[in-house]
Amino acid sequence: MRSRSLRALSITAAVGVAASLGIAAVPAAAEEDPYKVLVVGKTLGFRHSHIDDTTNALTLLGQQNGFTVDVWDPAQASVTLPSTPFTTTADLQKYATIIFASPVDGTNNMDPARPRLLNDTELAAFQGYIRSGGGYVGLHAATDTMHAIPWYSQLTGGGARFRNHPQQQTATMRVENPTHPSTTMLPAEWVRFDEWYNFTTNPRDDVHVLITLDESTYNPGNGRMGADHPLAWCKNFEGGRSWYEGAGHTDASWTDPLFLSHILKGIQWTAGLVTGGGDCVTFREVGGIVDGVAADGNASTVAAVRAGLDAAKVSADAKDHVAAAKTLRQTQETAGALGNTTLVEKIDDLVEWQRGMSGDATGPDIRITSPAVDSVQRGNIVITGTAADAGSGIDEVTVHVRKLKDNGKLDGFLTNIEVPVLNGVWSTSVPASQFPDGRYGVTVLATDGVGNSVSAGGAHLKSFFIDTKRPALTVDAPASVVRGAAASVGLSASDGSGMNRIAANLYDANNATILKALGSTSGSSAIGSTTWAGSYALPTNLAPGEYTVRVSVSDLSGWSTTLTKKVVVTG
Repeated sequence: MRSRSLRALSITAAVGVAASLGIAAVPAAAEEDPYKVLVVGKTLGFRHSHIDDTTNALTLLGQQNGFTVDVWDPAQASVTLPSTPFTTTADLQKYATIIFASPVDGTNNMDPARPRLLNDTELAAFQGYIRSGGGYVGLHAATDTMHAIPWYSQLTGGGARFRNHPQQQTATMRVENPTHPSTTMLPAEWVRFDEWYNFTTNPRDDVHVLITLDESTYNPGNGRMGADHPLAWCKNFEGGRSWYEGAGHTDASWTDPLFLSHILKGIQWTAGLVTGGGDCVTFREVGGIVDGVAADGNASTVAAVRAGLDAAKVSADAKDHVAAAKTLRQTQETAGALGNTTLVEKIDDLVEWQRGMSGDATGPDIRITSPAVDSVQRGNIVITGTAADAGSGIDEVTVHVRKLKDNGKLDGFLTNIEVPVLNGVWSTSVPASQFPDGRYGVTVLATDGVGNSVSAGGAHLKSFFIDTKRPALTVDAPASVVRGAAASVGLSASDGSGMNRIAANLYDANNATILKALGSTSGSSAIGSTTWAGSYALPTNLAPGEYTVRVSVSDLSGWSTTLTKKVVVTG
């Protein structure tokens, strides 16, 4: 099978060719593993003039962004495959996605006997491809083909088929979901000149609407759809991925960098290379998963999940996306009890979708006010702070006590305490006795109503000491020494919160008068260490008699331990 591949061209050459054809280059994506797409431009009815331009633009777009293009369009003899690629599902699986570029077949009279774009064998291969996880991109008149095949109309978009269109004119496209990869680059209101389709039905309940048309900005003619006129949408369908854009009739569309960037991300989403914005999930899709969950022993949970989805959809339809996201987050928690990972993940997609629609992309303002930095905690550790969120309110605050390692980095979570927030203030307490002595830090995770999370730590980190025990100290001093002979006092100390100072001094026999400072760790690297061992030399010129060696160790929190040893010097 002959492949229309331009991989041999360099990116620079491709951009040069694009310029010579008047096609503005789209910024190249990061290097990806190469993949292949199929562009279907074959027609059995009216042929759109943009098909050749679309084919050229997609071929060059692929050269710039890591995919090659096969073309099935006998009217483009120089680039088309010699025969249909829709032979078997296995043959189609070489393509990451299949793009229908306005392949009108004249079946809008619904005559089942009329030849259509794909015959029964080809259609079966295509259905198998989609059901095995394939991608589909529909461009402009992709809704004006195979009208008598309900499966295809469902794939393209909720049964919506091309009905009619007014004369070409300028209109305003409104981005409904600004967080999907194919819309993040678009303005909220996108004013374009194009041919605007009216559809046989509104597909909203079956698709994830990306862009709508504002009919108040143009004359939609006798096929007007009213205040809700979806134009671009996507969906997960029978294991595959479908993405449709109703604009693109004009030849100029295929030299417009913004339009091409939009199309590119649609291709990449159907190929499984980019994700986000809810990944084209729909409430109906998730409801179907719930319907498939066995209710045996879980009837009340299944009913609660279904009720949560219904309530969230009511809020979403009313454009209260904050309420929808809040309800969905609660529903997701309930669904976790059913043990269905796919269901939980799909509800998470719904949350992401509604969060993006809400316009609330900012997490809460979270602060920790106590414990005080470097404070010593010996009883209950009182942890307090504030939390606020102007967008969707505070949903939960979780407090983590964490061990602070010697390198200043935090170790794993030792607590995971959810605390209520009252009038913007939260508090909790933890017994210090449940932790070993040492240095700790508090971090707090705050989540707002739509699921944005912010962690308080770093610059806001409150580090403190837990110290419920005095330092441990061992002193090893000789009971007697001969005057003039070398001797030393050995000692070791440990403390969970870290040591501050170790000092050894020589006193008289009554331990009343200091005679000599034997040594200390002041200013040394021992400060802050949890263990230390060393020795200090005794003077060799001591007069015969009894002496007292006194050793003290203090930790960073102020606890101290002192030990004494008697040493007799003989002459």
